[in-house]
Amino acid sequence: MHRVPGRDETSTDRVGNDLTLPSRGLARARVLVGRALSRRCPYCGAAGIFSGWFSLRQRCPSCDISFDREEGYFLGAYALNLIVAETVALGIALSLIFGTSLREASLLWHETIAVGLAVAMPLLFFPFSRTLWIALDLMLDPPGKESEERLRGRIDRR
Repeated sequence: MHRVPGRDETSTDRVGNDLTLPSRGLARARVLVGRALSRRCPYCGAAGIFSGWFSLRQRCPSCDISFDREEGYFLGAYALNLIVAETVALGIALSLIFGTSLREASLLWHETIAVGLAVAMPLLFFPFSRTLWIALDLMLDPPGKESEERLRGRIDRR
């Protein structure tokens, strides 16, 4: 096994066949959020988990983890998307309207900017909200051996 700079080899979780995640704490959160924001698999870090901007594959092509665990699993991702994207859109709109020369523009322009951002930001943030949701789930509730095997489809769901 090769040593990864900055990683303490004694503090990793085995995910599949790889020692890829620090076992806990800020280091684990940093790795998971970094993978999520780069649209990579939070479990193994592999690229290619999306088949399009809005389409997450059912399984990771590298580690074979199932992303859609149960019906309604991604409801939290939709809420995360709405909250983060609309907060960012509001901040950008207010900064543009009150912090630039757009202050003198008509109310119609202000509304156009705000509505445009309110529509565009959730669309832009959508894939990131899904990977962040998976990363949050992995951070707060890491799978045990049996549940990991179930996620990989190696044992039947009960």
